[in-house]
Amino acid sequence: MKKLPIRVLLILLCGAMLCGIPAYAAETRGSDRIDLSASTIGKTSDGRLSAYFMVQANDVMDVIGATSVEIQRHNIFGWVTEYTFTSEDVPELLATNDSWHSARLTYTQLFPNSTYRAVANIYAKDARGTSTQWLPSSPVT
Repeated sequence: MKKLPIRVLLILLCGAMLCGIPAYAAETRGSDRIDLSASTIGKTSDGRLSAYFMVQANDVMDVIGATSVEIQRHNIFGWVTEYTFTSEDVPELLATNDSWHSARLTYTQLFPNSTYRAVANIYAKDARGTSTQWLPSSPVT
């Protein structure tokens, strides 16, 4: 008789561990070069999307920022990239000879009533090497 309550408790604990809790998209001490990074997305007063990222290095980097920022839409199959800002098209995504960089990007979404997120591809490079992070934001509807 005592085994039944223990089994029920174990099943409940396993179920609780499998339930995901949404988290703010921030990395702390993600690599040898990156001390802190964050990616967020929100809506402007006119309903467009406003994506923001920041990255802080532990020293001055030759290049720091994001190589790209993807605007992703959620559908029944999962997250699909609707648009990608690249450092070739938007040079402000990257900075040189700095230890901190951030940028804000505005995008008019194709499906205004859908759920979106931004994924920043964080990048830091110095003479010793390169560090990268793939950093999705929390979603916004």
